[in-house]
Amino acid sequence: MRNLPPSAKDPGRSVRHAAAALLALLPLAACSGAGASYPDRPDVAKAQEGWCLDLAKSEGSGPAWEHMNTCRTADTAASPAYLRGMTKCFSERVRAAQEAGDAAAVDRSQMLGECNDKVLIDLPEGGPGVEEVLDARCQRAERCEKTAYAECKAAVKRLEPAQQALFTSVYNATALHDIAGCLSSGCSDNEEEARDACYKKFADKLLWFP
Repeated sequence: MRNLPPSAKDPGRSVRHAAAALLALLPLAACSGAGASYPDRPDVAKAQEGWCLDLAKSEGSGPAWEHMNTCRTADTAASPAYLRGMTKCFSERVRAAQEAGDAAAVDRSQMLGECNDKVLIDLPEGGPGVEEVLDARCQRAERCEKTAYAECKAAVKRLEPAQQALFTSVYNATALHDIAGCLSSGCSDNEEEARDACYKKFADKLLWFP
């Protein structure tokens, strides 16, 4: 699986800085855990197939696309809602550029960055695995930085929906379960670096490209 281009690799980069002060209350530690079977898996597979079909169209192909099977079976960390939103936005922008006859306008990196920002706004606040990872975050905040659990949960609620989505509903339940496992490990001397290392593995697996 290829990493996302710089403009889209870190979902919602434009809103991350606005959340920085509150997110300081929500530390992470770097590790990984075994995934579990969650009820969103069928929806993830269906949404992933939709992404693959539209990606094939953007490449001038169809269901017989040479990369179709690899794409369908890719280990995505994205939630169904994120995949559906990105599929719709990306396909619309590619189609508009193609209909305009402007090959230069089909700038995948720019499209993905713009679609990321748009999709984050509309992602649901809840979903399978969200409460698990939020509980783990706040339990860790209380354990490692002496931030009260209730204060941590209140800080989460003060974030804008798109800011919350960066750490919750952009990911599917299996990914969130693994992230929650990271939060259950020992405290780190550098929580910011540990947090980034914990999420990077999953952020790199949101969207598949050949």
